[in-house]
Amino acid sequence: MKQTFVLLLTLLFPALLFSQESETGIEGRVIGSESKQPVPGVIVTLNGENRQTRTDVKGAFFFNNMSPGKDVLIFNSVGIAPKNILVDVAKGVVTDVGTIEVVELTATEDLSLVGVVDEAMVDDDVEGASQEISSKVILSNDVFLNKAAYQLSPMRFRARGYESPYEKKYINGISFNDQLRGVFNYSSIGALNDMTRNGDVVNYSAPSAFTYGSIGGAENINMRASGYTPGSKATLTYTNRNYYLRGMVTYSTGLMDNGWAFSASVGGRYSHEGAIDGTFYRNFSYALSAEKQWQGGKHSLSIVTFGSPVVRGQQSASYQQVYEYLDNYLYNPNWGYQDGKKRNAKVVKAFDPTLILSHIWKINDDMTLTTGLGTHYGRYGNTALNWYNAPDPRPDYYRQLPSYFKYSVEGFDNQEGADRCELLWRRNDTSYTQVNWDRMYLTNALGDGAAQYMVEERRSDLFETTLNSTLNARLSDHHILIAGIEGRSTLSRQFKTVNDLLGASYVWDYDKYAEQDFYGDKLRKQNDLNRPDRKVYEGGIFGYNFDLNIFKAGGWIVDQYTSAKLDAYYGMKIDYTSFYRDGKMRNGRYPGDSYGKGSTYTFVDMAVKGGLTYKINGRHFLTANVSYGTEAPLPNYVYLSPRISDYTTTSVSKEDLKSGRVFSADINYIFSLPSLTGRVSLFQTNFYDQMDRNSYFNGTSYLNHVLYNMNKVHRGIELGATYKLDNHWSFDLAGTISEYYYSNNPMGVENYEADPENEDKSSTVYMKNLHVGGMPQFAGTLGVRYFINYWFLGANLNAFGRNYVDVSPSRRLAETYDQVDPVADPVQYQYYKETVAQERFGSACTVDLSIGKIFYLPHRQSINFNLSVNNVLNKTDVRTGGYEQGRVVTVKNGKKSLLNPKLLPNKYYYMQGINCFMNVSYRF
Repeated sequence: MKQTFVLLLTLLFPALLFSQESETGIEGRVIGSESKQPVPGVIVTLNGENRQTRTDVKGAFFFNNMSPGKDVLIFNSVGIAPKNILVDVAKGVVTDVGTIEVVELTATEDLSLVGVVDEAMVDDDVEGASQEISSKVILSNDVFLNKAAYQLSPMRFRARGYESPYEKKYINGISFNDQLRGVFNYSSIGALNDMTRNGDVVNYSAPSAFTYGSIGGAENINMRASGYTPGSKATLTYTNRNYYLRGMVTYSTGLMDNGWAFSASVGGRYSHEGAIDGTFYRNFSYALSAEKQWQGGKHSLSIVTFGSPVVRGQQSASYQQVYEYLDNYLYNPNWGYQDGKKRNAKVVKAFDPTLILSHIWKINDDMTLTTGLGTHYGRYGNTALNWYNAPDPRPDYYRQLPSYFKYSVEGFDNQEGADRCELLWRRNDTSYTQVNWDRMYLTNALGDGAAQYMVEERRSDLFETTLNSTLNARLSDHHILIAGIEGRSTLSRQFKTVNDLLGASYVWDYDKYAEQDFYGDKLRKQNDLNRPDRKVYEGGIFGYNFDLNIFKAGGWIVDQYTSAKLDAYYGMKIDYTSFYRDGKMRNGRYPGDSYGKGSTYTFVDMAVKGGLTYKINGRHFLTANVSYGTEAPLPNYVYLSPRISDYTTTSVSKEDLKSGRVFSADINYIFSLPSLTGRVSLFQTNFYDQMDRNSYFNGTSYLNHVLYNMNKVHRGIELGATYKLDNHWSFDLAGTISEYYYSNNPMGVENYEADPENEDKSSTVYMKNLHVGGMPQFAGTLGVRYFINYWFLGANLNAFGRNYVDVSPSRRLAETYDQVDPVADPVQYQYYKETVAQERFGSACTVDLSIGKIFYLPHRQSINFNLSVNNVLNKTDVRTGGYEQGRVVTVKNGKKSLLNPKLLPNKYYYMQGINCFMNVSYRF
């Protein structure tokens, strides 16, 4: 591998020549205007050459090998108010811009998801579904992305509609997007805000110093001890969201004369009950970073360890009629009273201890090699109710709603039952509207010792190790080469355990759906034929147990050229990915395809990208970026029913699994005037041959529906601008008008877990021109900020629209509608239109108010105070996300029929009320 890498460099860049003429550069120092202390970690951008550096512990910064002439230096950090200065660089000398004073402050925390939980309940088995949005590390100077991150997230806004796997997260240069679902575990750094503030952010597919990049951008959190400001800091926060109290204490030595640096932090978050009934939060976090530099900083070795164990109660989405009956748009169906106290049935226990080793070798002034090793073991468990030969205990189960009695599947109305049910809901009889724990305990007590009701814990543990190395080389004044290699190994363990038997002695390891569909068949109902008729006790594994083994290796290279008027970059990467399933149980429905090592799937993927920047002058730029590549499907989407079989779409369609393809392009106009800065962009991204899996109970059986050959288009316009009227007033505007839609009718495979004889077959799903749901496609914010005597006041008006419910593929199977004739049978045609129509949410808006003050004390100590308030202006339709339920239809002559269809109501999350965030930090 080493020889191949050297050969590649030699072929692409035959002349590694370094300039021998006098050096042209800039140097300076950044201090606080009030404290007069150095400010480390400030990102300093040389605007004309699109180069960045960061101030060291002494506040110093330096640029070398640059072009002479006039340029703009931009100073930006969450710890300071942004500042721009003009510089005039003379040829052949190092220009000293002197001491730059900046206004120090503490960044307002991210106010996203105020009073709302995240994607938790759409799929309870998804381990990252309920994770909080983290406090943001240092953002780039891009106004749109800065404001979108803080102001537009309450309604689940995503920049350009990209999903989380396209947003790459790194810590000390190590990738931490997991290989199972492609996402970053934000809860692993919860309550470690002071340790995760420093970092580099790359917007979209632009080149960076630590990664090839991604269309959704990349972020590298710098947790090396030498990057933290010397001293101590204590923070206390009050909020009325998922938790009430948060505390953090951080101490850093800075880089000492002996070359050592240390930094440590402890923190925690707590609420006995959050803003939503039945939820709670208990979290403790720790981080320790040590670094040793020697040979004048030529070598640096860093070790970092951190973790953030958390236990929290969850909220679930529910039905519109439930919210209306209770007049409570924050209703949570997960809890009920037990011994007079609220108990939540869905509780997350997570812990992701992490260790990172990183070595930096400054080969010379123009070449640096960074090598890192990162490993972590994520323990994630999510409890849920389970029942066997007993009624569904969930209070908002659709058969316990008035609508079910008014229009049942059987085709008759039961107005008396509907009225009685509605009365219970309107009275909010908690024995009916919430989980009835007493009834479940009583049912188990009257049995023979076997549990009819229980609480299970769905585990999704992850052990992952990553090794990578990145070379940064300045080959000349105008030529930079960045290249890297990476290898990753992942073991994902998926299983269920018995959490609480609710007074019973044991539970039978049977599949209730298989027993329901094949009554009397003793083999089909076995979850493990190797251990049939097994009694499982508390703490034991039951139901399913399998591993996913994933390996990935690859390399990338990016070449950058700069000149007075035109900058350019191009790059390429190649990846090898393989994965397989290893079953630990021989399932009774799939005895030959569930136990042991399954088929290994391998993919070789390539990607290329490039971009141009035309400098009209030092304040106006035109940029263009384009990228195209293939990407292996995520293992989480490939298997039809991974819990009990090795089946994939290849088992049904006979087509080989193939990589998806992504094409993306954008054009941008960037302006940076003394009082006005911002960006206007036009973008389009095409996704081809994508995969997705939906899992749900469709009224009769548990169903997995895998889509493949799915195409999507994301396109739109982005605008972000900041206008600084004077030293006191500034105004922000950021927004997007976009559309994200499915551009073809994909293929889908329905798999009934309990019935392998219900032949899985590939069928077309009518999704063309439907919108991608779950996020607004129009969003914008208008803000005003006022600063005087270290008082900070701000207000933002945020608006959202064009938000659609996520579509259910089972409602749109082509085979279901092959006999629909709008002329011959207008009734069936009306059913068809009702079934496939996609619901659009109403528009919504919010307003944010914030106030803050920095108090400077003797001996240069300081206290920062922030208070933020979020209020929903229109409460009529502020649903933050929803998804369609599966569809129940009658079956006639063995074929699905549209006659008397039962459309299950959709589920939503709501956001409502006034939410506060108060933060006090003391630096000493």
